[in-house]
Amino acid sequence: MGEPLRDIVHSIVIEAPRTTVWDVMTGKDTAPQWLGCMNYDMRAGATFHMQPDAGRHAAGDITGATWCDVEALRKPELFAFSWYLPGAPKTQVSIELEDLGGDLTRATLAHSGWDRFPPEAVQPIHTMLDGGWKSFVLPGLKKTSETFRKAIS
Repeated sequence: MGEPLRDIVHSIVIEAPRTTVWDVMTGKDTAPQWLGCMNYDMRAGATFHMQPDAGRHAAGDITGATWCDVEALRKPELFAFSWYLPGAPKTQVSIELEDLGGDLTRATLAHSGWDRFPPEAVQPIHTMLDGGWKSFVLPGLKKTSETFRKAIS
């Protein structure tokens, strides 16, 4: 067995106050917009789903979806949830918000727990998620937060 896979860590700077980013990041109506999730509820212990199949997502079908349990909501700095398939070990995703001043916020996403799997078994999903968190999810949080900021200004 090879070396365990590294944690996935990416950051993005958002042109909005930390409280605005927090509201967008964790809001019942806004989290599905940037995260692409289904069945989201903003409370610790709640389970939501990530359905990559567009047709199933549109139909509300969770067959084949990744399950996520909200693990922490520490306003306005930390949103953490697990990421797993039923019956498999859980990995953890956390998004920390840092106030940079001047209505700028840094969002740092970390996806850890890869050491629970043989690297060769999960390398393709690790690579896909590494790109997805960086190229789609964090930019989605940025766009949604900045649009939300303009709408309330």
